[in-house]
Parts: sequence; C-alpha cells; structure tokens
Amino acid sequence: MTVDVSKTINIFIVMVSIILAFTILIVASKAKNHSWRMGWFIASLCVVLGGLRLQLTPINIFVRDDVGVFGVSSARSMIFYSLVAPLFCLYFIESEGEWKKQWDMIFWTSLQGLFALLIMVLVIFKGVGYTSYLAFLMQYIIIVIMLTLSNKDIRQCLGFIIGMLFPIAACLIGMTRVRLDLMGFGIVMLLLIVFFGYQMDVENELLKNRAELSENKLVVLMDQIHPHFIYNSLQQIALLCDDEPEKVKPAIYSFSGYLRKNLESLTNTGMIPFEREMEHVDMFISLAQILPSRKFRVEKNFEVTDFEIPALTVQPLVENAIKYGLSMSTEGEKILIETKEEKGYYLIRVVDDGHGASTELPEQKKKKSVGTANVKTRLKVLCNGTLSVNKLEVGTESVIKIPIIKKEQQNA
Repeated sequence: MTVDVSKTINIFIVMVSIILAFTILIVASKAKNHSWRMGWFIASLCVVLGGLRLQLTPINIFVRDDVGVFGVSSARSMIFYSLVAPLFCLYFIESEGEWKKQWDMIFWTSLQGLFALLIMVLVIFKGVGYTSYLAFLMQYIIIVIMLTLSNKDIRQCLGFIIGMLFPIAACLIGMTRVRLDLMGFGIVMLLLIVFFGYQMDVENELLKNRAELSENKLVVLMDQIHPHFIYNSLQQIALLCDDEPEKVKPAIYSFSGYLRKNLESLTNTGMIPFEREMEHVDMFISLAQILPSRKFRVEKNFEVTDFEIPALTVQPLVENAIKYGLSMSTEGEKILIETKEEKGYYLIRVVDDGHGASTELPEQKKKKSVGTANVKTRLKVLCNGTLSVNKLEVGTESVIKIPIIKKEQQNA
C-alpha cells in the first residue's frame, strides 16, 4: 500500500471515528441519570477524542519529528490512547454493580496505569512500532482476563467480548507493516458497543424497578387505606354528631377527600404537582386531629412549590411523624414541613419534635419501614429521587431529595 493511499485511508478513518465519538458523547452527556460508571465512560470518550484530534495535527511536542512509522501525529495520539484502558477498567468495575466490592480497584487500575506508562515511554523514545502495539495488546488482554473473572454470565459478557475484538484487531494490525493506524477507530467501536450495552442495562433496571413497583401496588394499597384509621375516623365522626355537630360536615369532607386522594394517588403512574400532594397531606392531618389522641400542630415553610413529586411520598412521612414520633412522646407537639432548593435538588423535610425511633416497638418499626420503603421505591423509579430518615437529638427528620430537571430537558 502506497504512502499517499494509506494516508488518505487513515484520515478518512480518523474523521469517521471523530464523528462517531462526538455522537456518543452528546447522547451520553444528555443522559438523565449520571453515575460514576457513566462518568468513567465519558472520560474515556474525551481522551479518545483528544487522541483523534492529535492525529490530524502535525505539530510535535513530545517526540522527534522523524519518530514513528506513521508519523508524529500518530505518536502523540498513542499517548492519549494509552490512558483509555485504565479509565475503561474503572468503568468495567463499576458495571459489576453490587459485586464490585470484590474487586481490588487499586490493583487493576495500577496495573493498567503501568502499561500506559510503558506505552508512553516506548512511543516517546522509540516511536510507534511493534513493541508499543504489543503493550497496547496487553492492556486489552488484561480487560479480557477481568471479564473472565467477573460475575457476569455469557449474555452480559457478549457486548464486552464483541467490543474488545476491535482494539485487539487494531493492535494486531499495528504490529504488522501495514501502514494503517486503526487504534483510535478500534477504541471508538469498543465504546460504541459498550454504550449500547449500558443503555440496555439502564432499560432493564428501569423495567425491573417498574415491575417491582407494580407487584407492590396491592401491598401499598392495603397499607395506605389503613382500615383501623378509617374505622377510628368514622367512630370519631359519629361521636362528633353528639358533642360538636358543627364539626361533622367538615370532618366528612376531609374523610371522603382523604379516601379519594389515596385511590387517585395509587393509580397515578407519573408525577403530580407538589401542591396536590399537600392537599392529600392536609386532609390526612384534618382527620388525624379529630381522633382521640394527643393534640399537635403543623408548621409549613415553603420556599419553593413549583415542582412535581411522586404521589404518596410526603403523606406517609407526615403519618409516621404523627404515629411514631408525636404519639410516642409526652412532650413533642409540632411537625414542620418545609421545602427549598439546594445544590441542584428540591428538598422536602418533614421533622417532628417527638422521641422518634428510640421509643418504637419492633412491630412499629417494621410497619414504619414498609412505609418508607414504598416511598423510596416511588422516588427512585419515577424521578431518581432519594429519601433519608435521620434520628435527631429531639425527634426525627425525613428528607426527600428530587433532582431539578429544567423544563426544556423534560420536553426533550
């Protein structure tokens, strides 16, 4: 193959690789749920793009002008490409999920880092040749070894195996005398195939979570209807007919509204405005205040209300604060509900000044954990939100964190 033809082919391959890499980078950057796994993937893409760009620039800052079979630009790009394997190693370990604790991340990353350093030394002092491509080959053989030691089954490994063939083939071609520089293209193809696998993992996890949410709907329904609460509410409304008849009508309205909101919320598969969730909370509070239990008051401090939230998230927390916080205390009498924006999240806090978990019986803790588990599931599936419950010096604090998503992102 003549020099001019090989140069033209190399330029064409680099341009195609850049287009593919930029496309993957744009799609990956727009992903709603970024994790460490996706972070390492994007870092690998950026490093590859740096190497591809250098292949198109003739200026040399690392090596002599006459270094390398493929010229200075290839020599410089190889230094960037050597960094991809350590980053991809971190991505691979993150892809192991709960099994990643079994991996010695420092050992494997350090091993890949040593080979990257070896490649840099070889490229700087000897140029791009057989030994540098051999060192590249060892980097990807190490990843194959990690693959065989992982807990993945053959179906999960298939994408990695197919993707790994491209950089390995590029290394083997580079070890020959063919004047083709396919290293960047091979790595881009690996990342492209792995990205498809990542998207499938995300979809499968989402389907799994939705299936789990659907299976728990009956449990949630029975938990939210609260037969004892309904019975006690009706009993107290009946007593109001004799003692305070003027309060009967508002109590019945609150009771019917509470039941309707419960059923509507359980059949709602999307997000609802925060104000609508607070309507449900207010109806529950109205009913709870007429029951023959210790009196309490509710304070609200809303810095922001123009956002959406999964249904049945705040109401169960208020219920826990009443049943397991204030009702278990002889001194507490206040529940605080507040909202604010903080570091890219909407925060909803529900705080009581009772004794909280310190006075709960084992049976009560179990019931409370069921309620908070349901809230955590709805938050995770519907908006990637989180719930944390913290025992304070006095009382208990429940904090919901919902990522802020701009309207243009939602429309996209």
